[in-house]
Amino acid sequence: MNGVAGGSTPRKATFIEVLQMVLSAFLGIRKRAEHEKLVVAPLQVIVVGVLAAAGFVVTVISVVRLVLR
Repeated sequence: MNGVAGGSTPRKATFIEVLQMVLSAFLGIRKRAEHEKLVVAPLQVIVVGVLAAAGFVVTVISVVRLVLR
């Protein structure tokens, strides 16, 4: 048994699944069982994490500029 729920083997994550994983990690709401269902390359997580962080910073700057006008 490999410890994965249901005994199935983990499958490779799609871009959308990696994006969901990173965004839920930003909020701290990821379940361990869901994490074990997917195989994610560290590079995927790094790239999506950097893009998500950059998007967050751009959003905050845009909102602040909009409010201060």
